[in-house]
Amino acid sequence: MAISDVLNRVDAGVDESLEALKAYCRLPTISAEKRAQPETAAFVRDLLTEAGFEAREYTTDGGPPVVFGQRVIDEKFPTLLMYQHYDVQPVDPIDEWRHDPFDPIIEGERFLGRGCGDTKGNLIAQVLAVKAWQQAAGNPPINLKFVVEGEEEVGSPHFPAFVRDHRDILAADGATIEGGEHLADGRAKLELGCKGILYVDLVCRTAKVDQHSSYAAITPNPAWRLIECLERLRAPNGRIRIPGWYDGARAPTREELRFLRKTALRVEDLQEYWGVKSLRGGSDPYRVVRTLIYSPTCTICGLVSGYIGEGTKTVNPAVARVKLDFRLVPDMRIDAQLEKLRAYLRDEGFEDVEIVPHKEKLQPSAISLNERVVRAAVEGARDGSGGDPEVWPWSAGASANGFFNEELGVPSLMGPGVSYDGSNYHAPNENIRLSDFRLGARHMAAMMGRF
Repeated sequence: MAISDVLNRVDAGVDESLEALKAYCRLPTISAEKRAQPETAAFVRDLLTEAGFEAREYTTDGGPPVVFGQRVIDEKFPTLLMYQHYDVQPVDPIDEWRHDPFDPIIEGERFLGRGCGDTKGNLIAQVLAVKAWQQAAGNPPINLKFVVEGEEEVGSPHFPAFVRDHRDILAADGATIEGGEHLADGRAKLELGCKGILYVDLVCRTAKVDQHSSYAAITPNPAWRLIECLERLRAPNGRIRIPGWYDGARAPTREELRFLRKTALRVEDLQEYWGVKSLRGGSDPYRVVRTLIYSPTCTICGLVSGYIGEGTKTVNPAVARVKLDFRLVPDMRIDAQLEKLRAYLRDEGFEDVEIVPHKEKLQPSAISLNERVVRAAVEGARDGSGGDPEVWPWSAGASANGFFNEELGVPSLMGPGVSYDGSNYHAPNENIRLSDFRLGARHMAAMMGRF
């Protein structure tokens, strides 16, 4: 049968699917606050069941349910596994939202609501692709599996144990991992892996209690001490100063750079989306993308000390705390980098700065351009949109690729998806463009046909 028949079914189902996305986004599944997790897992289970999947919830030891669904058409057919997460980020600062983040709306050509881009919209688009195959051909042309967890936004602390305990049901010939964006011009973006993330708190305590600030002439200040520590970690150009930090980091291949030189990304679009005057890498798209992908990072996510309320309070605080995330490129390992951080602060004389690692961590991982799942995704983009996709060797973000590539031996990539570079992930007014939702669902349906 012609793939055009399936794609026409996708187009016809977009409006109904957007209503399903509204219902999904109304569930305030903030994993950092452990909100709405059981009811959202049930929603996902019912969604998959209604689409013809054998679906059930699996309990985790101390975490929210993981939803698994499968549709086996023929044991001889290849199997594609689709990973998503049903949890979302907190909505602060709430006063910057133009509307209730959990009352999704459509404004013009955009759908707005927390989680629509990251990544509730992806699941709805994937289900739309499955239904289009059912309507056009009776069944998809491959076996399909879904696994949907509820803690990705806090580092998936319980998902590794689920993966280890359920290797049999998660076996597949390839996997798609949440994510998947579009550039400003609507071109699909595929990422063949992800960076990893090491997240730590640094805590400096210089006294038992706060003091009146008049005593600052003779008492230490933990905020200044912590700032001194932070300046030793990162140079103004973004390079991390810890000795050996870049040892083992995967270098770009000639083939990867060949793809990146063809990037259609427009630097001015990113500057407009984020409201920034310049980007590291300058105005050249290739340099910006290369810097984004291949650069490990050290980011101050939050810094707190003393009084930050209205008015004044003259105080010399007793404690200061900073939250840092280190983004790691493939072949860097979290535990090894943590030990380098410990050794460096010790050698630099910062024994008074406590390192508190967060248990949530995601290893970096990426696959080859030659994998079957990559070829299917590239060809599916051409079928679904008529153009070549943007192909990056890995994402600048962290996700679950390592669980699949390394724990299960299932090659995984990020995409197809429904968002775009201006979707405001983790920020107020999260949104997707309606055109990207349609193209993402078409891409997914075509990829199923190519797999």
